[in-house]
Amino acid sequence: MIEDGYRVDGEVGRFHFTTHRSKALNGAIYNTATEVFQPLKGKQWYRTVGFKEIAIILGDVEKSYRTTARLINRVRFQPKDGTPYRTLQASTESEGAELIDYLENKTTRIFKRHRFTADGAYNGTPEDFGSCDFKVLSEQRVADAVQRINGDYSVSELLGNPVCFEDPSQSVNIAIDDVGVKRQTDKRSQGSADSDKPSQRKSAYSTVVRIDHDVKRYSLVGGSMKITLRYLIAFLLANRLLGKRFQFFTDGHTVLNDTISRGFNWYPNWGIILDWFHLVKKCKEQLSLASRGRLIRKAILTDLMPLLWHGLTSQAIERLEQIEPSKIKNDESLAKLIAYLERNIEMIPCYALRKRLGLCNSSARGEKMNDRIVSSRQKHNGMSWSKKGSLALAALTAAKLNGEDYTWLTKKELAFKLAA
Repeated sequence: MIEDGYRVDGEVGRFHFTTHRSKALNGAIYNTATEVFQPLKGKQWYRTVGFKEIAIILGDVEKSYRTTARLINRVRFQPKDGTPYRTLQASTESEGAELIDYLENKTTRIFKRHRFTADGAYNGTPEDFGSCDFKVLSEQRVADAVQRINGDYSVSELLGNPVCFEDPSQSVNIAIDDVGVKRQTDKRSQGSADSDKPSQRKSAYSTVVRIDHDVKRYSLVGGSMKITLRYLIAFLLANRLLGKRFQFFTDGHTVLNDTISRGFNWYPNWGIILDWFHLVKKCKEQLSLASRGRLIRKAILTDLMPLLWHGLTSQAIERLEQIEPSKIKNDESLAKLIAYLERNIEMIPCYALRKRLGLCNSSARGEKMNDRIVSSRQKHNGMSWSKKGSLALAALTAAKLNGEDYTWLTKKELAFKLAA
């Protein structure tokens, strides 16, 4: 008996393949639609690896669904009977969701092997890592770098900064940040009483992590800070990086820093550094609100920023507290800046000395990953996304940047390892 055609979306076109079913005398049925091909449901199409590579990896993660669908259908000479862009979008989101599910399951399996709960909490105690060495740069190397710093700064104050000078060969640099895109509204208003009110559209957020060790790197993306930190812990465990220093670089967001602190309270050798760019930005913004005019603001910044660049946060706070009241128009903004510096004093290093030592001072690599994984594709005029769709596309983009896209499409797995 001849069955309905088996639908295949391939790199050279869309095809219907005839399937057959035979019934033996003993009643057994052999159906090529289920015995030979992967079973399909409803109006589903089987999509070849080549099609996914062209349409998803080379197409959707870089261009809009409409543009990709129009291009592949034109190349395949099927402008009318080709793959609709809505179908392509659904296929891409399904592939990305499958990748996220795999990452979740892999994280759970890794946790089980290393005495972690499903939430990423360690079942042991921090004392289990008591032998973890705090390997820092030699005192001689640091002393030589201090001598090359210009300015009348006390050597003891520069060296007394709370942030250590980690040995790059024995540390893992981790940049982590949230990135949001315009979120789709749940439903359209149709002549309701509230239709004239300005819409307050929220954002769909993802959390991106960039991991660097020696000359190797890897990027992770998840639906929230907590979820992505779980992936990060699993990745560090899988790559046998325990014993290294985990040096985080953030923008100083309180929720992010607190989440990192809770997530890594089981490990003794980690720290957070406040990104220099965001520190400067914060100071400029708050002083713009606090100062009476740009000339006063500029004069304060001229005194303040060298102190912060050299990690002299306490002196910077004193400088702000000594500003004449007549130069301030908004005491609340000035108080916020002082509170911000006091809150992050343990995360503000001697940037000048770290630069001399060739150590990282910023989360720029993480910001770049935000742009490459999410922003460059999803932040364009008129674009809005569902939470699921944005995250699915970001996960596929991350796999491509990690060089794991072909492995995923062919084997449905990830190496989950640092790569040069």
